[in-house]
Amino acid sequence: MGDFTDSLWAISRQIIDRTQDAKLTFTGRCKVSGGWYQETGQIVLPNGQTLSSTRRYRWDATSEGVDVYFDDGRFFHWIDLKATVPQASHFCGPDDYAVSYDFMDWPVWTARWIVKGPKKDYEIHSCYRKITL
Repeated sequence: MGDFTDSLWAISRQIIDRTQDAKLTFTGRCKVSGGWYQETGQIVLPNGQTLSSTRRYRWDATSEGVDVYFDDGRFFHWIDLKATVPQASHFCGPDDYAVSYDFMDWPVWTARWIVKGPKKDYEIHSCYRKITL
C-alpha cells in the first residue's frame, strides 16, 4: 500500500438507511494534506434533492497506522495500515460505529461503516480512487 500524505481522492459512496428504508448517494473528493482529511461533495437524497456535504478529520500518522480524530480533537479510531483489511470501532453513546477498510486494490481502497443505535441502523460503503495531478 502507498502513502496517504498529500493526496487527492475521488469518492463514491452509498448510504443505506434501514430506519428510513432509503438509499442515498454521495460523490465528491477528499484531500489528505498537512495532517488533515478534508472531504467535500454532494449527497443525492431518494427524492432527487441534492445537498452539499463536507467533513474534516485530523489524521496523525504513527509508525503503524493513522490515529483519526474528530475536527474538535476527540479521538475517533485508529487505522492499522499494517493490516490488509483493518477494522476499528467507536462508541458514541448510545450508538456503535464499526468500520472495515480494504486496501487490497491500492491505490483504490474502500471503507464500510455499520452504524447501530436506538434510532440508527445504516451502512455506508465508500470507494476511494486516487486522482493523479
